[in-house]
Amino acid sequence: MPRALLRAAWQPAMVLGGLVVLHMCFCPVGEPFKNGDETRHVMTGVFVRDALTDLPASAADPRGYAAKYYVQYPALGIIIWPPFFYAVEGLTMWAFGTSYLVARLVVYAFAMLGGVYAYRLFCRTHGRTVALAALGVLGLAPLVFMYSAYVLLEVPTLALVLAAVFHFERYLGDERARDAVLACLLAALAALTRFDGVLLLPFVLLRLGFARRFGLLVRRPVVIGLVLALLLTVPYYLFTWKVYGTGIHHSATSGTGNRATSWLDPRNFYLYPSFLPEQVGWSAAASAVAGLVYGLWAERKRCGVYFALLAATYLTFVPLAEPEPRHAIYWVPALAVFAVEGALLLPRGHTRWEVAACVALVGWVGVETIGPLSATGWTSHYIYGTEEAAGRVLAKASGERPVLYDGQLNGAFIYAVRRRDPERRATVLRADKLLYSVYSDPQGGYEEYAKSDAEAAALLHRYDPEFVVVEEPQVFIQTAAGDRLRRVLQNNPAEYAIEETIPLRTNYENYAACRLLVYRKLRANPNRTPVTELPVLALGGRVTTR
Repeated sequence: MPRALLRAAWQPAMVLGGLVVLHMCFCPVGEPFKNGDETRHVMTGVFVRDALTDLPASAADPRGYAAKYYVQYPALGIIIWPPFFYAVEGLTMWAFGTSYLVARLVVYAFAMLGGVYAYRLFCRTHGRTVALAALGVLGLAPLVFMYSAYVLLEVPTLALVLAAVFHFERYLGDERARDAVLACLLAALAALTRFDGVLLLPFVLLRLGFARRFGLLVRRPVVIGLVLALLLTVPYYLFTWKVYGTGIHHSATSGTGNRATSWLDPRNFYLYPSFLPEQVGWSAAASAVAGLVYGLWAERKRCGVYFALLAATYLTFVPLAEPEPRHAIYWVPALAVFAVEGALLLPRGHTRWEVAACVALVGWVGVETIGPLSATGWTSHYIYGTEEAAGRVLAKASGERPVLYDGQLNGAFIYAVRRRDPERRATVLRADKLLYSVYSDPQGGYEEYAKSDAEAAALLHRYDPEFVVVEEPQVFIQTAAGDRLRRVLQNNPAEYAIEETIPLRTNYENYAACRLLVYRKLRANPNRTPVTELPVLALGGRVTTR
């Protein structure tokens, strides 16, 4: 490696290495659980790995293969989220195994990629001192630090957005054809990782407007890059809209979570700015506001890329009916730069004091991020228990009858069953597919298929699970159908007997009192109805293997 490159790389490498050490200290691996989405992202990686293993059969009928797999393991993110991350995750699992740690390392690899591109962008616009400090602020920002510790799509998408922004910015300055093509291809990959990647469209238009360079859009390298990007993204987006258009429309206009507002709700316009302390900490948020004002006054040209990133993020997500801090993770790099600019307002021109101000800012952001972990035993949230439950059930199960699970950790249990059953003999049923359905949250959509205890008991006997595992009590979402299922299990000792009680080991207060109750169904149904289709409210239909 050339000495010049070594000299340029050792400082950002130290910052990134320090972030890795902090993650090793404060972010235990545990089991997937975050937002429920994490379990789907992990399990979809396993699906891709299994599809690769099952070639060429899986390629002969991909739709049929996916439907059959989902009915056996109903915890996938296919179509609900774009495929690029799953392709990378699945290939990695194919090479190194299906452990949760492997999935976490894939996210860390994306985080490192994003860190490298962030530093290169910061260095290009503001020089090495600001770049190092901004990289530290970005990596320690509460939202980025915590989301890097889970298998979620925000950090991988952020990494690809930063890569696309860097190459686009370099094309604006140097007009090298390779940068134009790379920017377009990386933008396409961001859009194929999470739908949020579309924010790069307004970003490009805003950035070109600030630079007064709209003529670049008709240059040959840009046209070639755009054509390639469209070829990659448009077929998938058209297919997704056809299959999942109702779900996308519902999420955008009505929302699915407890923070949901409505399309273009006036509250959204001030909610996103109010998320800044939650995203980057109070110290960085205050400093970023000062730096932003200074940038608008004195450094409009140098900060153009960051103004565009802020504006594009705001314009993309403010109209949506589900305002959440994680949606605006894409403006955190810009906030990091402005935070450093704000910290340098007083010592500007005095090198030692500038360095001291940068160190103080980064250190204080770290304190604001790590400090709250004292309430959870100095680690991020973790949960253990679903893998133990899966192991105990599989050790006793015949393999001929399915297992039914009800609770928020259904995806974690399904993943654990698949991990402990390499022959893929076991089938897991979800109560929220057979007895009722929920679209993320009951306010987003809720439907019952058994409206009395007798009907619930009849459905259970019809599908004949050998074991039923339930979370007690219900966590986050308590449904009438879930209460009904638990009454049927408790009030029919001749039909269902408790085999195991497994308390969850966790520092997450919402699950602190939760335990997994494992019931055995004592009377087998010789005429059991096999499950061949499952309702999916998000898709507005059913997945069927017939």
